[in-house]
Amino acid sequence: EMLGGSTYIRARLPKLTAGLIAFSLMGTVAEAGLLHFRGAFQDPAMYAPVTIPPLAAVAIGAAALSPRATLVAEPLLKATAVLGIAGPIFHAYGIHRNMGGWHNWSQMILQGPPLPAPPAFLGIAAAGLGILPLLEDRRE
Repeated sequence: EMLGGSTYIRARLPKLTAGLIAFSLMGTVAEAGLLHFRGAFQDPAMYAPVTIPPLAAVAIGAAALSPRATLVAEPLLKATAVLGIAGPIFHAYGIHRNMGGWHNWSQMILQGPPLPAPPAFLGIAAAGLGILPLLEDRRE
């Protein structure tokens, strides 16, 4: 019986984790969308975190249902991870552009684009990339 329970968990846990990752990505996208809307999307790069990660969320959600969808999910999750690395660079530039820039860092850290926000995409995408092999290996 213990073996049967373990098999059940091995079959269900990757799917549930993929669902949680898709949900988490959409929450992070909602936050980025709201704050980038507040920033008036003045830089075209501000559209990337509200276009690529939602596609990655849909793709990993689909991968929870069909192992074939992992072929689409992998490059989208990798692109989302890249956004999590590039985002703080764009945000640092955004702080530089604000009045006072980095000379006024104590205020710009609070008022300017948040440096610690984009790495959330990196963390969630890394979790998604970690679960993909378990989704691919499913035999149902």
